Parts: sequence; structure tokens; C-alpha cells
Amino acid sequence: MKSYAYTFSYKQGTSLIHRLPSWIKILSIPFLSILFFNLNPVVILAFFFFQIALCFYCKITIKEQLKDLRAVLYYALFLLIAKIAGGFFSNAFSDLKNFTSLNEYMFFIRDFFKAEKESGILLLKLLCVMQSASIMFKTSTTLEIRNGLEQIELALKKIFRKLFFIKKTDEKLSTPVSQVLSIFICFIPQVSRNWHLIKTAWLSRGGKKNLKMLTTLLPVLFTVSMKDAWTLSRAIQIRG
Repeated sequence: MKSYAYTFSYKQGTSLIHRLPSWIKILSIPFLSILFFNLNPVVILAFFFFQIALCFYCKITIKEQLKDLRAVLYYALFLLIAKIAGGFFSNAFSDLKNFTSLNEYMFFIRDFFKAEKESGILLLKLLCVMQSASIMFKTSTTLEIRNGLEQIELALKKIFRKLFFIKKTDEKLSTPVSQVLSIFICFIPQVSRNWHLIKTAWLSRGGKKNLKMLTTLLPVLFTVSMKDAWTLSRAIQIRG
């Protein structure tokens, strides 16, 4: 039976990106994010296609990529609907009724998207940032992410000690920040898994995809996710 791929879930593989130390992939996300917001749009577009090719190299399908990029795509659709609605309310589209040929409509659409060039560039940058995070999640297990965060925190603490001449002690350095971050980061796929299971149960009982489904299932998702979070926090407390 083919397993369901949840949002930001690990994709088993043996590629070079899979074998890359997780701390490098984690640190690359903020670095690349800053880079994306300062590069030329043409370079960003080229890098986005490079990311898609990299996903194929890691055996990540188009469907799995779209699933992880869904939030940005929904945001783009929302902006488009809001812009069109705003145009109608502000009479910006009043000239449409005077058009008599297809070319006039085509020129109008072209001018419309030219005016929204900045919004399109912003969405492209967000897509690149989200794709970077997706590649990190898809090629790193939850344990690898946690170990990577711990390595980063320990390295920062050692640098901090050297800079401020703090004496070394025999006490083992703790990593409370990385533990909290790893729980938060690794909880994202768990929420996606819970939603898929709840929605599947709803549809298998004859339910339909409509507003009633959302109003019924979202409270259930919140309850189940809170229970998972409480169970995880108790397990961490017991282990010390």
C-alpha cells in the first residue's frame, strides 16, 4: 500500500542532500532567505527552477512539492481575488464594457499583471523560502533535525564562552533552546498527519468537503494536536 505523504514530512532517500549534515541544511534556510530578498528577480526565478530540479534529484514528486507550497499558492490566490474585487468596487474595470475586440482584453490583462509585478516578485521570493524549508524537511528525519539544532546551540555556547572568557566546567552543556525548537518544527508534520486522518474519517462516513466539514473538524484537530503536545511534553519531563 502506498503511504500518504504529509506536509513537510520526511522522504526516504540516499541522495547527497539526504546525506548532508542536518545542521548545514538548517543554517542554510535563514541565509538563503536573506539572499532571496536581496537578489535580482531573474536570479531568484532561476534559483527556483534549480530548487525544483533538486527536488526531482531527491525523488520528491511534483505533487509533494505543491503540497508543501500550498500555503503560498493559497496566499497568491487570495491576493488575486482581493485585487480583482477591489478593482470592481473602485470602478478600475469600468472600461471593460467598452472593449470590442479580444486584443483589447489581452492588453488590459497584460497591463493588470504588469501593475502587480512587485506582488509577483514577493510571491516568488516566498516560494523560494518555502521550497528551501520543504527540501530540509523532506531530506531530514526529526531526529536529525533535533541533533542539528543541538549541534548549532552547543557551538554557539562554546563561542560565547570563548568571547567572554567564561571558565570551562565539567558540567555538560544543556540545549533547552534546541529542544523547544525541535518540538515546534517536528510538530508541523504531525499536525498535517492528524488533519489527514481526521478528514479521511469524515469522508469515509459520507461527509462532504464543505464549510460544515471545516467547522466540525477544526476543533477536533485542535483537541487532538493539543493532546499530542501534552503527551510529548510529559515524555520529555519523564526523561528529564
